[in-house]
Amino acid sequence: MMSDKTFGLVLSGGGARGAYQAGVLLALSEILQSESIQNPFEIYTGVSAGAINATMLAAEAQDFSVAVKKLCDLWGRITPEQVFYTDAMHLGRLGMKWMGELSLGALTGTTAGKALLETAPLRTLLTENINYDKIQKNLEQKNFRALGLTAIDYKDSMAITFVQSLENKSWKKAKKVSEPAMIRPDHVMASSAIPLLFPPIQVDQRYFGDGCVRNTHPCGPAIYLGANKLFIVGVKSLNLVGSLAPLTKSPSVARVLNVILNAILLDGIELDVERLYRVNEFIRQIPNEHRGQLNYKTVDYVWISPAEDIGEKAAQSAQNLPRLIKYLIKGLGSLEEANEIISYLLFDPQFCSKLIEMGFDDGMKAKKQILEFLTKN
Repeated sequence: MMSDKTFGLVLSGGGARGAYQAGVLLALSEILQSESIQNPFEIYTGVSAGAINATMLAAEAQDFSVAVKKLCDLWGRITPEQVFYTDAMHLGRLGMKWMGELSLGALTGTTAGKALLETAPLRTLLTENINYDKIQKNLEQKNFRALGLTAIDYKDSMAITFVQSLENKSWKKAKKVSEPAMIRPDHVMASSAIPLLFPPIQVDQRYFGDGCVRNTHPCGPAIYLGANKLFIVGVKSLNLVGSLAPLTKSPSVARVLNVILNAILLDGIELDVERLYRVNEFIRQIPNEHRGQLNYKTVDYVWISPAEDIGEKAAQSAQNLPRLIKYLIKGLGSLEEANEIISYLLFDPQFCSKLIEMGFDDGMKAKKQILEFLTKN
């Protein structure tokens, strides 16, 4: 598999929006099969929901088409109850804990609730649907070279990329380092623990949260692991300029939380792709005979992102949220104002199937671009 072209797959975060990535990958799988092209990916990296997708692909790296079908099947049948508790008993207990400890914590010395939701069901889902032992087997059979999942260490705000590889690839940079690991459900859950919504996850003796937090260079792990050609799948539409109505009153908590979560979970990949573009353009303007003196290199990439606004689609499907979850969100503001929050939490077969279809359509529309990316030197 070694060549001068090393393909890396970069999957960003966004809760239930991860279903969109599955759709894009389904289109990619069909394009590869139609052109009799073998799975090119040697490096898989992911954060948040992208960590779930990247891990399943690595576990099934011996057959990319089978891996993608399993991924689409998982997203196409997922329910909120498989990700977090939605019943009155668990949610009531969490609510009482928050109320009691926020009001009496200074007197009792206790700490407030860790998150709005409890994600123990997600651990079961990840354990039952991903064969983690096959990751190492696929590495040994040279079906791929490395898997990297990024999470934030809540102790020192360091972005930790857990790397499973047979090669000694490591890095230590400002606020981001790599650590060797045998990837297990804890690592995937840690990378997927959306701040405030999902609780921190313990790995060894440390607590981690969503890998998008402080992840200012989402494409970095794939590049550090040796990729020089990146297939990047985002989950945020770029066609939103001017689409939002102006605010005529003070923003609700829901709208503020929308902005915060977007900045944390979705903006990093967009900024990083722009950085790649600028660096590539800078290098192309340097004469060939002088490029060897640079500390930079060009990184070819293709970037697929939603043509439509997933947040808007989520607001239209808000009625599919569990009743108590919908009640909690309404406490933050209107469902329209909470559209982004809903898009992270709407682990619903109907909604996720729509996202798979959307991703598939966007992927097929980019077929010419994808083939050029795959085949050019």
